[in-house]
Amino acid sequence: MKRFVSMALAWLLTMATWAQTDSSAVAQDSLIVARDYLALPQDSVAPDIVGVYVPRVSLLTCSPAAEVWQQYGHTAIRYEDTEHDVDVVFNYGLFDFDTPHFIWRFCLGQTDYIVGAEMYDSFKKEYMERGSSITEQELALTPQETDRLWNLLALNCRPENRTYRYNFFYNNCSTKARDIIYQSLAEPVSVARMDSVSLRNVLHNYNTAYPWASFGIDLLLGIEADRPVPHNVQEFAPLSLEESLAKATRSGGELFVSSTTVIQPAIPNVPQRGFPLTPVQLMIVVLLITAIICTLELLTGFRHWWYDIVLYGTQGVAGLIVAFLFLFSTHPAVNSNVLVVVLNPLVLVLLPFLIRQSRRRTKPWAAWTEVGLVVLLVVVWLFVRQGIPVAAWVFFGSLLLRSVHHIIRASQKNER
Repeated sequence: MKRFVSMALAWLLTMATWAQTDSSAVAQDSLIVARDYLALPQDSVAPDIVGVYVPRVSLLTCSPAAEVWQQYGHTAIRYEDTEHDVDVVFNYGLFDFDTPHFIWRFCLGQTDYIVGAEMYDSFKKEYMERGSSITEQELALTPQETDRLWNLLALNCRPENRTYRYNFFYNNCSTKARDIIYQSLAEPVSVARMDSVSLRNVLHNYNTAYPWASFGIDLLLGIEADRPVPHNVQEFAPLSLEESLAKATRSGGELFVSSTTVIQPAIPNVPQRGFPLTPVQLMIVVLLITAIICTLELLTGFRHWWYDIVLYGTQGVAGLIVAFLFLFSTHPAVNSNVLVVVLNPLVLVLLPFLIRQSRRRTKPWAAWTEVGLVVLLVVVWLFVRQGIPVAAWVFFGSLLLRSVHHIIRASQKNER
């Protein structure tokens, strides 16, 4: 139970920390730098050098790292003007933990993020320390486009404009950086179309080595995450945006990315060994324990009521999390989760009746309700085909076995 709660909270943290800058002090420092460089008249840096010297504008893509909130990488924009000693990184992944009601808004999916600028050396040091690679794609912008992008970024960093409503899939550090770059172009670039895949599959590309993180995400995401999406939606993932821009071309056929440099190679990421069992292995153990306890009860007549509290209690706690997100959260794709059929708070209401009915000669309607929920989920799933992890199906098998066991015992008692 504790593992599931921790796993769910870790997933929510992942939703809110895609950009990986998780300190209010860092955010404040970054905004100070932004004021130093950007709260200047708009013609103080870029316009006076148009046609003479063009600053370098690059997309920085940082590779995933080991922590749960670092498993998807990060995107930022670098603006380098050596003639004016300016080398800043525009970061759309800043937020402030001191924001009023931050935790509550965070759970509801109403997290506001901040765009700011920080010194490039500071940005580079942070990602070097966590072992991420940094790939720099220099963009082939015209002087006018470079000027326009600078002004847009400067305007975006002003106090009245710097806050935006974060969305894990559709409005994050990667999509914001892409959109403002495209907004600065005189004409759209041609982007090679990638195959349509689901958002869930994109996430699996990043968390395959982290089975518990993958399990938690799969439990909380609904049908929306299984619908194939085009390349521009897949670009919510920094590495997908990097791949997409590498193939983008301008109207004349020249590549949009003029050069690519790996500034910092990644340190090989060896996932730390945590819980010794994978979700599937643990749920198989639970199923075996359920079968053993049911068999012992049939042979000895002794009632292990504590196991019902553990098994159905785990279902109920998971149901509280899934149902809360389903009903109240604006986190993407969680409000279409068919697992709410089985993982919902109703089982916490049924639990006292499950224990009481197993001790008396009464109709086991609570156990029948549990069986009905599992069967209903199977029927719904046959129509919608949501991606439900194997470990979850094994756990539902334990619920079904235990509930059928209660029904059999009740029928035996009533026949006596």
